[in-house]
Order: sequence, then C-alpha cells, then structure tokens
Amino acid sequence: MPWLATGVVYDDNVFFSTRERRQEDVFLRVTPGLQGSYQSTRLTVIANYRFDSEVYNKFSELSTVQQRQFGTLELRGRPSNNLNLNGIVGYAQTRTPYELNFLTSAQTARFKTERFFINPSAEYRIDSLTKFRGEYAFSKDIFADEVNINSHIFNLGLERKVGAHDWIGPAYVGRHFTFGGNLDSPIAGFIGGNAEDVTSHAFLLSWAHDFTTDTRLDVRAGPRFTNGSLDDRPEAYVGLRRRIPNGELTLGYTSALTTIIGTVGATRTDSVGVRVVYEPVKHFTLTAAPSAAWVKSSSFQGTIYTAYVEAAYQFNKYVTAKGSAYFSYQESDFFTDGIVTAENVVIPRNVYWLRLEFTYPSRWQ
Repeated sequence: MPWLATGVVYDDNVFFSTRERRQEDVFLRVTPGLQGSYQSTRLTVIANYRFDSEVYNKFSELSTVQQRQFGTLELRGRPSNNLNLNGIVGYAQTRTPYELNFLTSAQTARFKTERFFINPSAEYRIDSLTKFRGEYAFSKDIFADEVNINSHIFNLGLERKVGAHDWIGPAYVGRHFTFGGNLDSPIAGFIGGNAEDVTSHAFLLSWAHDFTTDTRLDVRAGPRFTNGSLDDRPEAYVGLRRRIPNGELTLGYTSALTTIIGTVGATRTDSVGVRVVYEPVKHFTLTAAPSAAWVKSSSFQGTIYTAYVEAAYQFNKYVTAKGSAYFSYQESDFFTDGIVTAENVVIPRNVYWLRLEFTYPSRWQ
C-alpha cells in the first residue's frame, strides 16, 4: 500500500533557540511511504517505511533528501486461543530529536539522531478471569554520532477480574539505562548530565474499571527504587478513555523515569495530557492534544507545555487534506554539580503544516 504526503511547513524557531534568538523559515516537505503485510489465521506481519525530504527557503544548508526516516517490522501471533504474541523491531532517524522524547517533548537542539528499537510482548489468559502480560522494550539512541543511550524497560503484570467491571492485580516496571560515547568533547546542543548507569524497580498495584462499554479507567501506582534508594516520587499511571458521539476522549497522567536525547542520565518526569478526536460531519475530523510535563535530571529542570491541533478532510478514499499546528513552550534552569549555570531559559516554538496525503488503499497482489 503506497502513501505520499506533500505540503508546506512554517517553523518560527528552526534551531530550537531561546526566545530572543529564534529564527524562522518556510520549507517544502515531501513524505513517501510504503506498507506491506501478510495475514493468516495465526500470524500477521506488517512492514512500514517512510521518510521526509525537506527543501528550506532561507536556510538552504538544512535541505536534505532524508530529514527523517522511520521503518518497522511488526509480528502478531496467536499460537493458541489463550496466548497472544507480539513483537516489533524498528529504526528511526531524525534531525529534530525532540520527536523521540515521547514522554517529555523536551526541545534540546538540532542534530542527527538515530534510534534502533525492539519491543516483544506476550499476553496469556490463564483462565476466563485471569491474564498475565509481559513486555520488554530495548532502544539504542545515538545522537550527533558522539553520544549513545541504551534503555532496557521491563513490564510485568497479573490481572484478575473481580465482579462484572473490575480488574485488579500486581505489576512491576524495571528500567536499566546506560550511557556512553564521547562525553569529554561536548557537541553543540549537548547539555551534559551524570553518565553513571541507572537501575530502577517499581512495584505496583493495578486497577481497571469499566464504568460503561464506552468509558474505562486504568490506574497503576507504587513505590520506585532507583539505584537502591527509595524515590521521593512514586511510579504511576492514570488513564481515562471515553468514546463520545462521533469521537473519543483520552486523558492521561504519568510519573516515571525516562531519558532525554541531548543529555545523559535519567530524567524524572510527571506529565499530563488530553487527546480529543471528533468528527462533526462525515469525512471531516478534528484532533486536539494539549500536554504538560515537569522534568528534572542531573543537568536541568523545567516545565514543557505543548499542544497539537489538526483538521483533516477526506475527499475520497485516495486523497485527504490536512492542516495542523504544533505549539511548544519550554522553561528550564540548567546546572552543573548543583550550581545553577543558566536560569529561566525559555524556548518557544510554533510549527504550522498544510499538506495533501495520497494513498492507494488496496493491496497489490
């Protein structure tokens, strides 16, 4: 299934600079992509690949055929009625690495970043009321060909249905982060940090409740131990999902440890987000997704506000027109060895994108 998007982008802070130094540009973005799949009763295989080509108006040195690229191979298996197996391997490359800081959307600088990742998972239904799930996620980030971050995350959970609407059980989240590369010769945009290995263990209780067939609440929370010491913040996730007429509403809160491209060391984050998808008339869809994150690491702390809005109209099964805007506002303090070196650093950024998407929604046999 081939796919193509083309459109014009306006970025008012191309280099992720502070408020008084930001520079703007308008550029053309073309994104071809291709999906291939195989499906049978027990196995599904899906392969995806796409890349962005960008041509800048003022900063022509930024123009490149592969501004970013993304490819995945996903397998979904069902060996038996009680067992589901899933796995995904992939590669991502971008020159605007905030896109890979999923939990925080932290803006650092503009440099080439690569990510290699693998994510196998399994769910086993012990009986009609009890299920076990396990997941492992590994990623390796390499930025500016100098510094690398290796992330290992384990998720385990046992859930049992209690009554007609509730699932409860224990859960575990384990993380191990390592950092390497050339840390002695800082690259432009690298803000340092503590490069020692980080290991954390979180022991949680989970609860899920179906208020109705359209509304579900998921809660997981418990203490987290990092490098042998109890954290002053728990590990937590709260998610509420509700289907509404012609749309869906999702709210989420996360308290976790993560990594941020552009720095080394673990970063503590508390983030909240809302996502609304609504179709007021047929073929016309509106999406809004505001979020806020509070982050703290060995080299900086800050608050990050973002918002994404999109309007899409599908003319037919082949062509869709979209207009979107992305807003971000980051306010941070930076420090070294506990001493503040830069205070109240503000990085605002607004991006507007108008495009047409073409797809051929039939399989080539």
